[in-house]
Amino acid sequence: MKVVPTKIADLQEGFVLGKDLYVENRMLMKKGSVLTARILTLLKNRNVQQVYIEVPTDEGINQIQSITEQQQQNPLVCSEWIEMPKFLQALAELSTERRYGHALKNMDDIVFVRDLFETYMQNLNYRRLLLTLKKYDEYTFMHAIDVFTLATLFAKKEGISHLKHYALGFLFHDIGKLNIPYEILSKEEKLTVEEFATMQKHTQFGYDILKEIGLESIAFLAKLHHERIDGSGYPEGLAENEIPKEVLLLQLIDIYSAVTMNRPYKQEIGAAEAMATIYKEKHLLDEKLLAKFVDFIGIYPEKSIVLLSDGTHALVEHVNNMFPLLPTVRRLDTNTIFDLPVNFQLKIEKLITYYVETPDQLFRKFSEYLIKGEAHLMEKYYHKLIELHTTSECITKIYIPVYQIFDVLKEQVMLENVRVKLRGLLNKTILQLRKGSKTKTSAIFLVDQNLRASIPFLLLEGVFYVKEICPIIIDTTTSKEELLRIADYCKASAICSFEEEYNPLIGTNRKLELYHITTKKLDSLVFSFAGLSVKQMNLKKALQKYKAVTKMINN
Repeated sequence: MKVVPTKIADLQEGFVLGKDLYVENRMLMKKGSVLTARILTLLKNRNVQQVYIEVPTDEGINQIQSITEQQQQNPLVCSEWIEMPKFLQALAELSTERRYGHALKNMDDIVFVRDLFETYMQNLNYRRLLLTLKKYDEYTFMHAIDVFTLATLFAKKEGISHLKHYALGFLFHDIGKLNIPYEILSKEEKLTVEEFATMQKHTQFGYDILKEIGLESIAFLAKLHHERIDGSGYPEGLAENEIPKEVLLLQLIDIYSAVTMNRPYKQEIGAAEAMATIYKEKHLLDEKLLAKFVDFIGIYPEKSIVLLSDGTHALVEHVNNMFPLLPTVRRLDTNTIFDLPVNFQLKIEKLITYYVETPDQLFRKFSEYLIKGEAHLMEKYYHKLIELHTTSECITKIYIPVYQIFDVLKEQVMLENVRVKLRGLLNKTILQLRKGSKTKTSAIFLVDQNLRASIPFLLLEGVFYVKEICPIIIDTTTSKEELLRIADYCKASAICSFEEEYNPLIGTNRKLELYHITTKKLDSLVFSFAGLSVKQMNLKKALQKYKAVTKMINN
């Protein structure tokens, strides 16, 4: 590497400072710092005219030019090479600061992974295989580049031996997806049991493909990267010491890449949020390696305890996705809150611990902000909670317990804005249940419009969907003849009347379970499901105390 002066107008994101930068006799940035969009703006605002940046030496440039000339002299591979996108171009799309953090900020690392990739691509089989993957599925190709880059650099930091050999396995870890139907690879919705079983075969397919091209010694990386340390992975259900360190490292990077990469139907998330998500399943991974990876990226999840470069400890309070390397922290010894400085004179050295909040702890926080009427913070913890529960569980483990709190505090007008927010969230959940529920039978809900929009009624509607019963909502003004006709047409098993006065139904030739639930009784019925799992919910038993007269009249 050599250092050259560069005008501020010629600087680009990703350039690395070759010398410490001083402004007004104060050091603004250290040598080795990577220029981000934010820093470039800062330099322009400070009226900086020129800085020194690192560039590859002439020897390194000549080596790359030599490789290019050799490829141009070989007409058999020239057209394929032109089709293959430049490695640095692909990397530029992937290595945003919110995903890569401190990784790849050193020009030597960039040159290292680029040269390694270029070396692999001199092999006709490797090049054609990767080009085939790119043509088959662009996302899987970009994921392969992403995993190769991060896993190689992290393995380099960890001192993995024979790295250049294993790095090729990192690049081809998902090559077996060439044999998975594209409609499964690109499906936006959750895979069916059968589709997931097909998807799982990509590990064995990858192993076979790599063996066929003479890479049997690293084919295990393709085969085992979905194993998990607790034995719950596939295809062999390996656990703990049965899994090589190279695989433990690869599976961690594979998950991180999948969580943070952008897809047409899924917005990418920042590193801090991704780390928090991964930590929820830390029992599946090597925890020591996970902590080292957090330090490697240098972006820390909120609520993690970290060691600062001045030797003090702090709690990460907030991470701004635009500037994830400069979080807001609370120093533990003085309880002071501040943003880490842009010149990195004070920075995070390492992760001490990250505390994963349990569902009960998250619910207490959620409830606390709800009671205070702080809708924004309530919604923040709501989203944390729903990540830990299925849509069905949200009804009994979040919404019903929250409604109980509202019932206790119903006199407090200050909660009305939170109530409106909660009803909106609940409506979205009910809509998801309607779309995704595989109902086996139906029930008629006879209700007036005022009660129809109430939270307890929505909750009971959700309970029925959870138990795979489709509620058919009918207004109380509907005639008995029309009501019974609908019940016959829908093959309803029950009619639930939500009226203050019960009117017996007659005139049907089908036996229907009839239930009369008043407004006051509705709350009691809904509360009986609070905190229960789907298996624990016995809807039929809960409805027995509300059973009305059953009529069966032959026409």
